[in-house]
Amino acid sequence: MHPQHDPGQWYVVDEGETLGDVARRAGVPEEDLLEVNGLRTSAEVHAGSLIYVLDGPGGPVALAKAAPPQVTSAEPARDPGAPPPQIAPASTGPRARFRWPVENPRVTSYFGSRWGRPHEGIDLIAPVGTPVFAADVGDVVYAGNKLRGYGNMVVVRHTGDLMTVYAHNSVLLVKVGDRVLVGQRLALSGQSGHATGPHVHFEVRRGQIPRDPLPFLPNLPGRSPKS
Repeated sequence: MHPQHDPGQWYVVDEGETLGDVARRAGVPEEDLLEVNGLRTSAEVHAGSLIYVLDGPGGPVALAKAAPPQVTSAEPARDPGAPPPQIAPASTGPRARFRWPVENPRVTSYFGSRWGRPHEGIDLIAPVGTPVFAADVGDVVYAGNKLRGYGNMVVVRHTGDLMTVYAHNSVLLVKVGDRVLVGQRLALSGQSGHATGPHVHFEVRRGQIPRDPLPFLPNLPGRSPKS
């Protein structure tokens, strides 16, 4: 089950910023940001921290800064002495921006409103210990369990101002700063955080804003592509 939280946005803390700085810009009490992110003190927040920022009384505030340009290549550099990454079989279907984060995907909950609250991703059936794969090449910007409700979570930043989120895992196999390849194992699925059963919660975000993941993924058998 998706975590229940008040409306807001994710934000990567910039160099020289404090939690108090972010709270003032968002127009919300610093204490509220500590609580929603499961933090004890603002000293736990540093440059590169991924935090959930609640919307202020006037609604959401533009916090995100322009991302620095990224140099990409057809295939990322690989350490010749490192073991080959664990690659899952490629998904079938038309060309898509991302691959599915689990094999034989079965969606139990879709993006949109659910029980009167926003559901910011999709939920995929995944018994405990199911491998969770990177949807594309990218850099791990978060790997931990500080964000309330999501449990053990991995966030990967990709080109095009896109991020993918993999939540409720039992074991994390990567750390912040890791460069991952498409299909590389990020975690093993589980039931951590606010979840009534084992599954993978998967999100796609562009500029911190949640998007419906389905248009970014190969079509599910028997389901028409979404417009």
